Amino acid sequence: MNVAVQTRPHAVVDFGVVPELVFEALTDPGRVARWLPAPLRLDEDGPGLLRVRLHTTDADGTGDPGLRHQRVLPVATDSGDAWYANLVITPLPDARSRVDLAVLGDCAREQLDDLVGRAVAAVRDDIAESFTPG
Repeated sequence: MNVAVQTRPHAVVDFGVVPELVFEALTDPGRVARWLPAPLRLDEDGPGLLRVRLHTTDADGTGDPGLRHQRVLPVATDSGDAWYANLVITPLPDARSRVDLAVLGDCAREQLDDLVGRAVAAVRDDIAESFTPG
């Protein structure tokens, strides 16, 4: 039996805050524009989708991990390219969280690294600003 394995562009990023804060920053429509890097933009008619999932280590009291919340964000680019990505947020010890990002479709590693770098910096800034008084 031959099995074909397709590798997808993938990134893992740790945040020093609880998963709920990361989920809120990634999904609140008023905040998404602050971190979503060009060429992507929110667009209700966009051909692409970003699926953001918040997992918990104990969703149902059994001790098993599971899905707690999920939001789907429609995105578009000026070129009309369709982008599809899954972002899964999981808790880490000491009130930290991890985001696993997988892009579905064509995306060069260099392009993903650039987009993730810009997005992560902007998400971190956004979260920090939410804790800044005034």
